[in-house]
Amino acid sequence: MTNKATTNRRSFLNKAGATAGLVGLTMTAGCFGAGDDDENGGANVEATDPDMLDEQLPTYQFLNNAQSYNPPRHDAINLMADQFGRIGLDMEVEVLEWGTLFNRVDVEYDYDFSLWHTFFTIDPVLELNSTMYSENTEPGQGNFAGYENPDADDLMDQYLEEPDADTRIDLVHDLQRTLMEDLPQMPVIDMPFLAVYNNEQVDNWEADLPHGFNSYWTMINLEMQGGEDTLKGYWPEALDTMNVLGHNDENKHTYNFVVIYDTLVRLDNEGEIDTDVSLATDYERVDATTMEYTIRDHTFHDGEPLTVEDIAFSYNYISENEVPVYSVQSNFIDEAEVVDDSTVRIHMPDDNPLGPFNLLVGTQIPILPEHRWADRDEPSQVNVEEPVGSGPLQFDYWDQGAELGLERFDDHFAPVDFEQRFWRIIPETSTVWENLRNGDLNYEPFGRIDRPLDENRDEDQISVQSVPATSFWHCTPNQRSDGLDDPEVRKAVFNAVPRSAIVDQILFGVPDPGFNVVTEAFGPLHTDDVTQYEEGVDIAIERLQDGGYGYDENGMLHFLVE
Repeated sequence: MTNKATTNRRSFLNKAGATAGLVGLTMTAGCFGAGDDDENGGANVEATDPDMLDEQLPTYQFLNNAQSYNPPRHDAINLMADQFGRIGLDMEVEVLEWGTLFNRVDVEYDYDFSLWHTFFTIDPVLELNSTMYSENTEPGQGNFAGYENPDADDLMDQYLEEPDADTRIDLVHDLQRTLMEDLPQMPVIDMPFLAVYNNEQVDNWEADLPHGFNSYWTMINLEMQGGEDTLKGYWPEALDTMNVLGHNDENKHTYNFVVIYDTLVRLDNEGEIDTDVSLATDYERVDATTMEYTIRDHTFHDGEPLTVEDIAFSYNYISENEVPVYSVQSNFIDEAEVVDDSTVRIHMPDDNPLGPFNLLVGTQIPILPEHRWADRDEPSQVNVEEPVGSGPLQFDYWDQGAELGLERFDDHFAPVDFEQRFWRIIPETSTVWENLRNGDLNYEPFGRIDRPLDENRDEDQISVQSVPATSFWHCTPNQRSDGLDDPEVRKAVFNAVPRSAIVDQILFGVPDPGFNVVTEAFGPLHTDDVTQYEEGVDIAIERLQDGGYGYDENGMLHFLVE
């Protein structure tokens, strides 16, 4: 790889940490201090000879959000902190509002332990590049764990350049084995995609890889029931913008823009490109750095024809304007050119090819109407009141802070079965479930696992589907903190995480305990062949003693004298 290519790829990774690495990310973190009431002030273990003990491991801050933000995760984290105290770590909790907490971990790296609910995007290495790459350890660059491993870096570099899918599978398997041996992130729970809906009004829910049951594929395959013609959902907080180039990649935005705007290619529910439901009816990799697409006849929502000029414009415009939300993809776009009336080519930089181009770029870049965007400067700052795309749903109304309404685009090549879809802003969970039961809402796009779900899922008119998802909870120790830079300490902490108890006691048996940083939802990219870690405080204590640590008479963990 040339120096310039390395620079481009590092730029890609840094920007992924700031933008796409946070796609769909919802963060919660923290625990109460083990030993809050002096009932849990250390390990139940025979003390080490005092002459052998060096300094005690430092007090660790485990950041926490308020319980009201997400009770199950808050409770799960409390249980984790209790276990950390039982293996001799001195834990303190700091409760923060979500925005401050997010900044402390992801921007400032001012924490010791955090817990994230990470939604991987369409490809696992995209996220791992931002959070695990050695050169991304400066504040705000994405690698909040402080993890550095040249071998892992090399595997990620090779993966991004490799055009052969089978070779990429081997590379990502090796990467998983490396990461699960070093444990820079500890997979706590594999969270599923959930479809929660009123079965008297809507049915046939099919998930896809990146967006689960809120995907393009889901929407075009839904079947309305009982004469209902409206898909009625909610979100707990208001949308911020109608600008597809100006949002922050939170799910509340992407779940709407994914059906308002078409992309060149779309995936089916097996994670494969399906040209029957894509803007491109055919595609070809011309050479290592060139992709060619054949485009179907189509129109935008305002009736203007969608042409290959619009596609070339969209790719060039987003790249040239360095639109933040698509900065990752822009690193792999050199130029888009029109070949003829139905053909467009996308050129990558000669020294920076991307193997999985369709997955990481072709499914992501929204196709814009040139006649509406060409004269707009600073596109990410534009105030868009009525978005115009070419997707199966088109803008109807937006009462900011209250409700967003979309309606069916009848001229779309993959039409939906409903006339309208709305999202109503409803913060209170009890109100959501009352509306789901009585049919004022008929689906729950937020997908939260909590007590109300457990209490309502056996109602006759309520159905709940669950499939493996790309998302998981992971506990991340900050390796910049003394002690947490030792893999044996991290492994002992992971042994102490009560994954099964969190599933059974707090999450109502819905998800599965985590064991890998790439979940089964990724199909062949996932492997079971990684280091496995048993659960148990005693196992963790034995690991720490074997790893060169000792305990004082209060059961607190110490370094040993060298």
